[in-house]
Amino acid sequence: MLTTLYIKNYILIDELNLSFETGFSAFTGETGAGKSILIDAIGILCGDKFTTDLIRHGQERSILEAVFLTSQPQVLRILDENGIAIESKMLIVSRELNRDGRSFTRVNGRNVTVGMLRELTSYLIDIHSQHDTQYLLNNKTHLGLLDEFEPNDVLSRNVSELYHAYHVLERELDEKRKNNLNPDDLDFLSFQLKEIDVAALNIGEDEQLEARQKLLMNFEKNSLRLSSALDLLDESDGVSLKLHEAVKLLNSVDEIPGLGGAVNRIQELYYEMLDKISDVRQVQSKLGFDEDELNVIQERLFLIGKLKKKFGRSIEAIFETRKEILAKIELIENRFEILDKLEKAKNEAYKRFYDQAVLLSIQRKNKAERLEMAVLSQCRDLFLDKAQFTVQFNETKGNQSGIDAVEFLISMNPGEPLKPLVKVASGGELSRLMLGLKVVFNQLQKIDTVIFDEIDAGVSGRIATSIGQKMHMLGKSAQVFSVTHLGQVAACAKIHYFVSKSQGTESTSTMIERLDVPNRIRELSLISSGTLSETSLSAATEMLEENQRIVSLL
Repeated sequence: MLTTLYIKNYILIDELNLSFETGFSAFTGETGAGKSILIDAIGILCGDKFTTDLIRHGQERSILEAVFLTSQPQVLRILDENGIAIESKMLIVSRELNRDGRSFTRVNGRNVTVGMLRELTSYLIDIHSQHDTQYLLNNKTHLGLLDEFEPNDVLSRNVSELYHAYHVLERELDEKRKNNLNPDDLDFLSFQLKEIDVAALNIGEDEQLEARQKLLMNFEKNSLRLSSALDLLDESDGVSLKLHEAVKLLNSVDEIPGLGGAVNRIQELYYEMLDKISDVRQVQSKLGFDEDELNVIQERLFLIGKLKKKFGRSIEAIFETRKEILAKIELIENRFEILDKLEKAKNEAYKRFYDQAVLLSIQRKNKAERLEMAVLSQCRDLFLDKAQFTVQFNETKGNQSGIDAVEFLISMNPGEPLKPLVKVASGGELSRLMLGLKVVFNQLQKIDTVIFDEIDAGVSGRIATSIGQKMHMLGKSAQVFSVTHLGQVAACAKIHYFVSKSQGTESTSTMIERLDVPNRIRELSLISSGTLSETSLSAATEMLEENQRIVSLL
């Protein structure tokens, strides 16, 4: 959910810091006061275009910042893929634009692209107006929404795995069919295979040979340094002799409190040093230089390097190339048998996939009927009595989701043919339909915050009340914001914000405040009747109390 919103130097807003709660919040105010400015600012934080003409007049930069609390798996995945840490489920999104055009987009303090921001916030906020084309209007999302409605993860996963197995075989068959190898290539491939096999490579031998080569080539330098070190340690004026003399002198000292432990430790170090000097001498004795061995190693490394240039950058890669050469030889020698075998395997794999996909399709069509009933029930509640909604199925060859292509179709009036949602003319009816759909689907999408920008325009009376009730119901599973001009809608909200505009001699500012009950009644009175008469205030009080009573029972 969106917990705080900070806006500075944005259009008519000087500086604004708002805190939000769960549930349904309504925003009201006079036309031009800046209600849509607030929604547009949230849209920019979701990746909409941020241009310098939006910077408040006379200021050099505009800052927008939002704090979200979220545990959405998709959000956490995107953050992890981009190396962005999140603590205590807190996500901070900020955008800053300077007058010179320089801009910064950050998530939890890290600079990100606007594209990444759009992807991230698409799982956090859904902004809906009369003219938007959000996820419900995109037919690419419809199959996923249907699958999330009474999901069967086991069958869906089985279909996906079977399609993958089929697709692997299909791709392999296509590659082998397109392979233009012919018997004339057999000699060259056989030569390459023999070249690799004669070398008798072993994984890791190049690293071992390089280490031995380095040791032999550094023999003289290493031998000299070892000899010099042993001279310092063990010759007539070496460290070991001096330490021995020191131990003798210390042992001859009459007992002094606290000295015995130190003398014993020094004596232990002396004997330990003798052992280590002996170890160094043994290593020195094993050092030797064999020019013939070095030549053999260098010739072997040259051969391995030559093969790496031709067949791969490592011995492992050379072996992979060997497998490919063998496969090509086999394909030349047994082309028809191999293709026939692959063709049969592919067909069998497709049949296994198709059989399960048919079962998944039957299941989808059954639950599509229940989905249609759920959507139409919402339509009836919103007084769209004549609306028709159906889930259209078309069979495809198949993909990892099965064999179904799904699209939601709607008819708003009797006699009108069913059409895709995106082709239905926008307006009050479509807005109510979208509200009903969001009530059904938001729990499936699990989008934290849903924003409605004046979708109730052109309606009134009982329809307005039903819209407010639906928004309150949606607010039980998501945070809901609604910009509205209707008292009936605002009266159903848990929280009521008032947007106003103050005009000075040289500047205009937009302000937003949370209303207490008395001021909420005053605002509802002004929205409904334009007056603050005793009658209108009484009607506003009754409307607020009655609507709050109704939504408390939802």
